[in-house]
Amino acid sequence: MFFIRWEQPPSAQDIQLVTARFREAYEAHRQQLCVVIVTGAKARVPNSEQRKALFKMLEDHRKYICELHLLMEGNELQHNLQRIIASAQLIVTRIYDSNYARLHKTPDAIAPFLTSRLKADGNRIINDARLLGVLH
Repeated sequence: MFFIRWEQPPSAQDIQLVTARFREAYEAHRQQLCVVIVTGAKARVPNSEQRKALFKMLEDHRKYICELHLLMEGNELQHNLQRIIASAQLIVTRIYDSNYARLHKTPDAIAPFLTSRLKADGNRIINDARLLGVLH
């Protein structure tokens, strides 16, 4: 299980750090990761360069990831537009695969997938992530 929370679009350094952590976690456990990436409700919309870097990271490191959940917090029009852009980007970059990458509006929507994939209590994983401040 691998959680990432970004309150703002990630910098090139942030992306490099995450890719290093993907490799380290994969090598330590010799199994693919179930990844949840969260963008906070107040996060700016990533510019085209940042979006390309993010999706390139996900595409290049797919071998480390068995399941990817993108959670975009927030309920305003801006957040709905961000979800549409992210969905389109998943399709354009060919990352989209309903068995691999999913886009979510709420953390609770992720829990059933975690239960199924990890054979563990997905609700507890989500609640623990909330306690740690990764999810709101």
